[in-house]
Amino acid sequence: MADANDTLLNDEDSEHIQVVHHTSQRKKRRRVNDGEMELQLTSMIDVIFQLLIYFVITANFTIDEGTLKASMPGQSAPSTTTPPDPPIFIDLKTGDDGLTYTLMVDNRPIDGGASYLYSYLQSQISSNKFGVDDDYQIRPQGNVRWQHVVNVFNACTRAKLEKVGFATPNG
Repeated sequence: MADANDTLLNDEDSEHIQVVHHTSQRKKRRRVNDGEMELQLTSMIDVIFQLLIYFVITANFTIDEGTLKASMPGQSAPSTTTPPDPPIFIDLKTGDDGLTYTLMVDNRPIDGGASYLYSYLQSQISSNKFGVDDDYQIRPQGNVRWQHVVNVFNACTRAKLEKVGFATPNG
């Protein structure tokens, strides 16, 4: 009995039956290339280039903040020629809810917090009320969140103030 893949051909003689076996083209190609296997690298190279492009585009090449240029209280060298000007204090006081804070520059309240401080300092410097080389002291109250102090310091450095330090709440 013949298999399903076999084809039966009958000649004129019914005694003579010829069995033909069918082989697929894929199997023929596989037999020819059995000794010559190749690794297909095209798709792998495409993926590698796509990953390379992704990492180059998403890389952040900005310079980190690094060291904070600030003088702590009591570390500044006294000037021998003229007495130093009193520092400009930037006070941070916690609000009643404990989350907000009040920002004051030389006992003047600044509305808008640290986001407005930069433009306020720029306007005071351009009108010559404050100088870039004046001594600025950030004076946070004891329970002010550190993030608010950092935001104020960043606003001062963005305004290109040269002398920014930290003072204790007492002065």
